[in-house]
Formats: sequence, structure tokens, C-alpha cells
Amino acid sequence: MKRTRWGLVALIFFGGLLAAAQFGKIALTLPDMATAFERPVAAVSVLVSLVGVIGLLLGPMAGGLAAGVGIGRTFLLGLVLGAAMSLVQALMPPFWLFSVTRAVEGLAHLALVVAGPPLMAGAASDRDRPLVMGLWAVFFGASLALSAQIFPGVLARGGLPLLFALHGALLLALAAVLWRVVPRQPVRRVVLNPVAVHREIYGSIRYMAPALGFVCYTFLFVAGIAFLPDALGRPSLATVLPVVTLLSTLAGGALCSRFAPHHVGAVGYLGTALGAVGTLLGLPLAVEGCFLAMGLIPGASFAAIPAWNTGPGDRARATGAIAQLGNVGTVSGTPVFALVFAGAGTVGLLWLTVAAAVLGLCAVLAAGRAASGRAALDVVNVP
Repeated sequence: MKRTRWGLVALIFFGGLLAAAQFGKIALTLPDMATAFERPVAAVSVLVSLVGVIGLLLGPMAGGLAAGVGIGRTFLLGLVLGAAMSLVQALMPPFWLFSVTRAVEGLAHLALVVAGPPLMAGAASDRDRPLVMGLWAVFFGASLALSAQIFPGVLARGGLPLLFALHGALLLALAAVLWRVVPRQPVRRVVLNPVAVHREIYGSIRYMAPALGFVCYTFLFVAGIAFLPDALGRPSLATVLPVVTLLSTLAGGALCSRFAPHHVGAVGYLGTALGAVGTLLGLPLAVEGCFLAMGLIPGASFAAIPAWNTGPGDRARATGAIAQLGNVGTVSGTPVFALVFAGAGTVGLLWLTVAAAVLGLCAVLAAGRAASGRAALDVVNVP
């Protein structure tokens, strides 16, 4: 019986933390960036979104590339390319060149987040795989929480150049450690035709089902953290809600050891909707319950990737879909929340949360049933 390679799981998860820090090192230092480039904060904030836009545009392409050249090589490429960009940024080049490095860094980030989940799934036993995927699902929030504690000390000692150099050095060191231990699959045909890649991924319910269960979560989570604490007159929620969600995300992955991923995701969306309704009614701890339930969704979504896709290439394609649709939710959520808040206030935000959660509930159940049925049929048809 295969045993989980926990050391490899830990190293890949560390790579995920460094990938999320590609966002955090700019998002959490915007005032310092504005001072360094002598521009308003709004002008340098575009450096945050550049990485996400690359994922939005090229997520399926990255999944197809990883399926062709192998997830191990893709992860290593992301580490080395990300390290190179961070080390260039440490030189604090002109703003236009810094922007170019951020766009290239978006490619590195995409390589890491597309290859990371199938690598972790492959390193886990069948019994531990849902828990391991739940662990991967917390990488972004955990990284931002750690970065918020570490960055001030680094900035005090050496400013932005030290922060970027340290990030690059850690990426490079991790690549060196993983070079001999990361698995490498045989190179297969790489499809670089965007139309063909999108048709292949979105033509298979097994590939796109985890992403369909994930997109409404990314729409709600980032925007909800940004707007609801102030809208409800409770600024402290900005630190409480992410921690609550992280804890339940791990639980979401673990629950998928006993229950189907789409059922766990459905419970998450149902609890999110009920928590928002409870907040409208003024019930105590309702908003915390809303985000506690919401945390089940990413754990279930990432656990769904190996549950419905057995091969590394198939898992890479499914992760490419998650990268794209996840960024659709992240990019669209904040402006939509801003428009609704301006027009309908706090009540409008909570009803928007209910509507998005109900939409997510319908999507995750429909896609999950179809994907699990398709996966079961494929198993039966294996010669």
C-alpha cells in the first residue's frame, strides 16, 4: 500500500506559500512601493493585479503545458523563473521594467499553482489524499497571514530590496532541494493552440467540475473580506474571518475522505447562504458562521481534482481550469461588491452573498454529479 511522502508534501506546500507571496510582497507593501517609485498607491496597485490577470488569461494553457511536459518540470520551472524575477526586482529597476517582471512573474505563479496540486496528490496515499488537498487549499491565506507577520521586520532591516531578494533566494533554494526528488513524467505532446486547449478542458466535465465549484467562492471570499467588516461596523472581522476560513478549509479536505467532494462543497455553499441570511436578521456570530461554512468550499474543490481525475496530466488540466475560473471570481468580485455597496449598502452586499452562494450550490451539485458519474463510467470502461 502506497504511503504518503510527507516530506515532499511539505516542500511542495512551502512552494505554494512562496507562490502566494508573489501577491503578498506587493499587496502588503503598497505604501512602500508608492514611495519607492514616487507614484500614488493607486498607480502602483496595478502591480498586484498583473499576476492575477495572467492566470485569468492563460490558466488552461498552463494546465495543457503541464500535462505535456510533466507537472514536476512545470513546478521546477515556476520556482526558477519566479526566483529570477524576484532577484531582478531586488535591484529596483524603473517602473516599466518592474511591471514587465511582474507579468513574467505571473507565468511563474501560474506554473506553481497549476503543478502544485497534482504533485501533492501524487505524493499522497489514497487515504490521505483528501486531507493533503485540503492542506494545499489553505496555501494562499496561510501565506498572507505569515507574510503580514514577517514582512515588517524584513522591511525594517533592508527595505524592499531585501524582501524581494529573500523571496528570490528561497524560491531558488527550494528548486535546488526539489531538483532530485520531484517526480518527472515522460514528455508528451504539448498543445499550444488556445482554442484546442480550452476545448479540451471545458469539453470534459471531469476537468472543469472542480473549477465550477470554486469560482463562486473566489468571487465571495476576497470581496467579502474587503467590504463586510467595515459595512457591518466591525473592522476586527478583517483579521477574524480569514482565520476562521482557514481552519474550516482543512476540515473541508478531511471530510472528503468520507463524503463526496461536491456534497461537502454543497454544505459549504448552503451554510454560506444561511450565514448571510442570519447576518441580515442580526443573529450573533452569523457572519462568522457564514465564513466558517465558506471555508469548506476550497478544500472540497481541490479534493475534487484527484477524486475525478486519476492521471497527473488530467489533474493538471483540471487545475488549469481552477486557475482560470478562480481568477475570474477574484477579479470580478471586488468591483461587483463595490458597485452593489454603493447602490444598496450593507443589505445589498448580504443579499448578493446569498445569491452567489445559491448559484454556487447549484453549480457544485450539478457539476459534481456529472463528474462523478463520468469518472465512474470511465473506470467501468477501462479495458
